[in-house]
Amino acid sequence: MTPPRKNELIVVSGASTGIGAATAHELASMGYHVLAGVRTESEGDAIRADGIEPITLDITVPGHIEALTERIANDPERRALRALINNAGIEVNAPLEVLPLELWREQFEVNLFGHIAVIQKLLPFLRQSRGRIVNISSVGGVAALPIFSAYAGTKFALEAASDALRREVKAQGVQVVVVQPGGVKTEMAAHSGDISLELADKMSSEHQRLYGDLVTSTVASNTAFLKRAGPAAKAGAKIAKVATTARPRTRYTLGMDAAFIIPIARILPDRLMDRVLSASHRPQRNMPAR
Repeated sequence: MTPPRKNELIVVSGASTGIGAATAHELASMGYHVLAGVRTESEGDAIRADGIEPITLDITVPGHIEALTERIANDPERRALRALINNAGIEVNAPLEVLPLELWREQFEVNLFGHIAVIQKLLPFLRQSRGRIVNISSVGGVAALPIFSAYAGTKFALEAASDALRREVKAQGVQVVVVQPGGVKTEMAAHSGDISLELADKMSSEHQRLYGDLVTSTVASNTAFLKRAGPAAKAGAKIAKVATTARPRTRYTLGMDAAFIIPIARILPDRLMDRVLSASHRPQRNMPAR
């Protein structure tokens, strides 16, 4: 059965694959008109469907954000913006000492500043509709694994910005919700390990000695875990529910690992938490560095 159409728009950034695409399809199945942010024409063709309108949206490009703003303001059916789901993101992991600064900056541009730019432009519409902002953070926004310093840093910052924003706009009728996924089977997660190993190959011999085993064992552990991780469709269904439920909480975990790690990270002393996180990422003595 075709669901009744809802006279509302929802924006989902980073909607070409993975969690974003799954969320867009779930929202469309609920009857919303989804403006799905993609970066290329081919990605748009792939996700285009009944209730899903692809929008070229690289959130680091001001012109793309301006075009999205105009699309909402000039909606032919004058539909309200019900929610903004900030999902776009990239992940490049390497030890803090060796990750080039340009890759640090790129991750912050996409994972933090790009979302802030979109929020600043779309908040007026959300005030009018008394709508909702859903920021997709990560278990890494609460507990940072070794070699995840840059990615986790962007998510810690997004968590803090979300808290401040929630308190700033509450009186305006706008809700701000954070979703903290753990392991989810996505293309980004699948490729993350390969990127880390490629960066490790370029390390100096001294950095190979210091970090090679750590990188290799961390990637191996995460790769093994992702084989048991939940599907993107399940994550998308939960995010769609979070975006549309009448009385949302301020935060939601997504996945068993997030549900376990996040509460204990808030309770355990730092050094004990270090041991918990390092237990499954301990370098093997005889494992050769790449």
